Parts: sequence; structure tokens; C-alpha cells
Amino acid sequence: MTLLERPRGTLSAQQVDPLSWVSGPFVPLVLGLLVLAYGSVMGAITLPDVRHPGAQFVAAGICAAACLFVHLATRPMRPQIGWAAGVIAMLIAASGLVLSALGYVGARFTIETWWAPIGVAMVIASLAPYLSVRRILALGLGATIVGTPFAYLAIAPQVPLWGPVSIALMIAGPQLLGVAGAATFSAVVVHRMVPMLERRSQLLVSLDAARSEDVERAERRRLAELSARVVPFLEGVAETGEVTLRDRGLAGQLARQLRDDLVARSNLSWLDSVAETEPIVVVDPERRANRMRPAQRTALRGLLRAILETPGADAGSVLVELRGQPDGATAVAVSLDVDLPEGRRIMHLSPYYLTLDTAVRGLRWDDVRHLRFEVPPE
Repeated sequence: MTLLERPRGTLSAQQVDPLSWVSGPFVPLVLGLLVLAYGSVMGAITLPDVRHPGAQFVAAGICAAACLFVHLATRPMRPQIGWAAGVIAMLIAASGLVLSALGYVGARFTIETWWAPIGVAMVIASLAPYLSVRRILALGLGATIVGTPFAYLAIAPQVPLWGPVSIALMIAGPQLLGVAGAATFSAVVVHRMVPMLERRSQLLVSLDAARSEDVERAERRRLAELSARVVPFLEGVAETGEVTLRDRGLAGQLARQLRDDLVARSNLSWLDSVAETEPIVVVDPERRANRMRPAQRTALRGLLRAILETPGADAGSVLVELRGQPDGATAVAVSLDVDLPEGRRIMHLSPYYLTLDTAVRGLRWDDVRHLRFEVPPE
């Protein structure tokens, strides 16, 4: 299932608009610094009244570590995060919430100024660009349900002026607002970007039909090679005015050579033709490239051209390999060797990556030098 075929609730803002988020990968890191600063300041303000003075600073560090984990997990060229990364981040944040609550046991405490629920909300916000609405709701609500009861048991005895419902709302409220804000953000970005991507796909033109100057030069060169063998023979026959046995034998050899050349040309896939004009290596023993739709061919060729035009790219290292899968799909792997710094490389390739993601399924970077995806069966 390609990107545009998936339900919108399963798409993240990063998937439909990766250029915006890979160009600004420090959102979770900034939120983590805000959590650390806010928690430390509030912990310092309440320091004289608590029995465990270091608990708030440690708890603030734990919540900040959750944002740092998101930052590291969502670095450019890394696979898109899923349930596992989201669960880990929210468990870390919930641990910070509970530790902060335990740090106020036996202290005079003003719950209205408690920083930890807001810290958890910031962790949820750090996941907003990278998770779908469904996952944000599931993880955010799950973390709130798990952490709030433990925090309530520790905090409730310290705030006798508030009722149990009010205390529970003060603990869970900021977290729920964080969930609602993150889910709304993700839903709005996906809702606005998907129609743009769908309109873009209607304007794609197959690059096989658009004859570039390189393709035309290559065809002229092949015609010149064929003419260089045939024309002198025909001119010699025309000058002598007769066809000898030697001429017949030579004509048969030329005919077989031309036939072999034509058969070889007819057996080439469109990707093999690209390899004749571009410095790439194609491994496609089953000629599966011809099974790709025009939009898929256009997107892949655009990405290959972008890779070759990347400053610092080793043109001879670009390898495209196509293999059949049991379900009839075609697995495609693109290997490249680029020395450009990661951030600039992502900025250069992201538009082509997004275009390809709308036409294939399972697009992912195994590491910074290997791109893999599948072409669904017809």
C-alpha cells in the first residue's frame, strides 16, 4: 500500500511533509531543554520546603531525556519511529512525573504550580511531527492513564485543600491538553498535505517519453555505430554494381550483428536504458523495472538524478537492484556513496524522497547509504 492509499489517520506529519521536519530536526531537543529549565527552576523555588531536594532536578532530567531520546530516534536518514520508540519515550516521561510526585511527599506543596504534568505534555508534543493521530492518542492517553494514579497517590495527601477530582484533573489536565494539541497538529498537517500530494501525482509525466539531451546523444551514437558498419558495405556494392559470394557472406554477418543488437536493445528495461546514459549500475535479471508504472519510474529516475547531482557523490557507486518477492511485488534497493554532510544531503534529496514515497510502499533508509522500497504487484 503506497502512502496516498493509506488512511489519513495512520499518516504522520513527517511522512506527508518530510522536508519541513528534516530541515528542522531540533524540535524535540528544544522542548527537552525547556522541560529541563522549567523543572529545574520550579524545583529550585520549592527547594526549602521538601525532604528530597534532588528529586525535582532528577525528574526534570528524566523528562528531558525522553525528549532527547525522541531527537536521537528521529534524526535524518533514520527509519521512521513506530510504537516501540513512542512507548519508550512516554514511559520515560511517566517515570519523571511519578518521581517528581514522590519528591513532594511530606512537603508543603502548591499543586497549581507543579511543573511535571506540563513536562509530560512537552514530551507528547515532541512526538507530534513523527507519529500518526492514532498513535499519538493511544500513547498519550496510555501514559496519562498509567502515570496519573501513581502521581495522585503521592500528591493527594500534600494538598488537603483540593478535592480528589480537582487533584486528578490538575495532574491529568496538562497531559490531556498535550495529547489534544499534538493530535490536532498532526491531523491538520496531514489533512492539508495529502490533497496537495494527490494533485501533484496527477501532473507527473513519464520521463521515458521526455527525451533528454543525454538520451538523444546516446541514440545518435548508436545509430552512428550501426551506420559505420553497414554504409561502407552498401557503398562498395553500389560502386562495383555486382554482388559477389564474399558480399553475400559479409551481408549475412552484418545482418546477424544488427539483429543481435536490436534484440539486445529490445531486451533492455527502461532502467537499463538510463544506465547507458547515467553512471549507475543496474542489477535486474528479471527485467522487473518494466513492471513499474509511469509515476513510479518518474519518481525513481528523479531520485537517481538527484543522487548523482549531489555534491560529493561517487557516481560509480550508485547501485540499483531489483528482486522479485513471493507475493509478486518487486523489492528495490538503491545503494549510494555520498560524502556530503547528513543535513545537507537530506535537504537535497527530501523532495525526491517524498515523491517516491507517494508511488511505492515500505520506503525506508536502512542506513545513510541504503534506500529500500517495494513496488506493489500489478
